[in-house]
Amino acid sequence: MLALMPVMLFIAFYAIVDPFKIVHPVTNDAKGQDSVIVGNNAGFTSVETYLLYNDKYHYDSFILGSSMSQNFKSSYWKPYLSDNASILHFDASSESLDGIINKMRFLNDHGTTIKNALIVIEAKMLGRKPNDNDILYVQHPATTGTWNWLRVHSLFLNAFRDIKQVKYALMPSRFEKELQNEGIIIGLAPNRIGHLNEMYYAEFDSIIAVNPNEYYTPERLKRIKRVNSPSVTKPAIDETVEQRLCTIKKILDKNHTNYIIIVPPRNTYPRLSWHDLWIMKSIFGQDKVHDFSSHPELVNNDRAYYDYAAHLISAKCKLILDSAYKEMNYGSIENPYFKLPKEGKGTKQ
Repeated sequence: MLALMPVMLFIAFYAIVDPFKIVHPVTNDAKGQDSVIVGNNAGFTSVETYLLYNDKYHYDSFILGSSMSQNFKSSYWKPYLSDNASILHFDASSESLDGIINKMRFLNDHGTTIKNALIVIEAKMLGRKPNDNDILYVQHPATTGTWNWLRVHSLFLNAFRDIKQVKYALMPSRFEKELQNEGIIIGLAPNRIGHLNEMYYAEFDSIIAVNPNEYYTPERLKRIKRVNSPSVTKPAIDETVEQRLCTIKKILDKNHTNYIIIVPPRNTYPRLSWHDLWIMKSIFGQDKVHDFSSHPELVNNDRAYYDYAAHLISAKCKLILDSAYKEMNYGSIENPYFKLPKEGKGTKQ
């Protein structure tokens, strides 16, 4: 027992401090700001928010995708839905197609019909595989199988062995100041609206709207790392990826979902290939998939993003959403490249 005492004390300390919000998930709207140092697992937060608030809000409309989807605000999407639509950001950091599928199945398993869906699929997501070996990206066991709980806790407990994690748990403000001084983190953590699982940068947005030069300082712009890359990505959709996209479509059809898919731009990253765009439109429909990965006003425009991780500012996300629904409502410009053969005509592609 004496030999095991240090281990037991360490596990107890981990459970009490719980810097990753895994042992004691979010329990109320007064969540406050996220940590910009450790950072909560966004996928866990999404699932726990649903479990906590669904009985009250009866969610039926979901914004799915990676962190690239977070700045598509519910208030921007709401005008295109029915008045009684109840929205939840159901995202995850570095989300994969598998992650989206698991979350959609989770919702159906819990008796929730997906009436509306806004799915943000950046070009890099098509070739992305789930990263279940990292505390920021591992999927919630409720979406992958309860047997995963032991493995997940083992992963987080092992991460807590890092002295920096313990230091943060004991002195968060002091450690945050150290990282700021080292230039590792800049600015403020996002604010959140708990029941929407929606983050927003209130201070940053106000500065950008009034005096963008105050936000886009030379020092901040220098942090954007540019790489020499081709203008178009290599095709990422193979037979396996296509099957995943078809699975998403089947779930949407089963729920009779009113949905829209947006491919956002990522600064300095190449646009979606024509091959991948054609397949996505073939699966989901020409009017459902809206590609902004080569938008001339957004690509290589450093002032359209919050950071070098290519997160679009919320104002640009609203522009994209409005443009996509305008195309959907008034009809996209037809391109023969995307026309599918009519059934029964024997037309060859």
